[in-house]
Amino acid sequence: MSTDPILQQATGDIGGFILANYRDKSGRLNAANAVNALGALAGVFAQVQARSLLQSGVIPQGESTLVEVISKAGEKFYFGDAINICLLEGTRETPSFWNVAAGAGGDPKIGEKIDVLEIARRVARDVGTPAFGSPQIDARYKLSERPVDVVRKHGPVLLRRFLEINLHPSQLTLAFGAVAQTLAAFAAGEISDVPVHVPISRVDVIRLYMEAAVPASKLDLAGMGMVLDPR
Repeated sequence: MSTDPILQQATGDIGGFILANYRDKSGRLNAANAVNALGALAGVFAQVQARSLLQSGVIPQGESTLVEVISKAGEKFYFGDAINICLLEGTRETPSFWNVAAGAGGDPKIGEKIDVLEIARRVARDVGTPAFGSPQIDARYKLSERPVDVVRKHGPVLLRRFLEINLHPSQLTLAFGAVAQTLAAFAAGEISDVPVHVPISRVDVIRLYMEAAVPASKLDLAGMGMVLDPR
């Protein structure tokens, strides 16, 4: 666990935010919506991190580093290597959200059970259609919120908080990944103090993280009210 106080603060803020917003008046957790929300926010902040690393030169600029796609309806979406590095393809030194979140499964073969590349291909295919950003997850979990709605509602709030505590953008995926590992136990109904409406298996928790994170990472930050430099 990191000893960086700012990273620890960010991790606590994210976890507390999710639990506060996705428990009902009786304290029962809507596990599917909570997991979906964490994944969606991790996805959009992976793009925030990618843009920061591009701006600082940590990720070199190239033709496929960050690509803008405009749908027939005029909506903007973003793809490219920079986002993939932060979301899917990290290294031991700079892990991606997938690298950290997948650890919540406690399964060395989790990559064989969840095909993140298939999720990414499907998201790219669905851009500009009603199917875009709709997680494919078992209906018994009763997911009722779309990743894009999560980002629009909660993304600006967390962005302001991260700016307040001066969280370095390079730590965003670490913060969300750490919360993903902790939240998995809550969503699976393993924490006796926090009852759950419908518990989710650990594998499905991680699958839903990625089903939400990948489309959210493609959203137009400005369109979501997430201005990187508010000054």
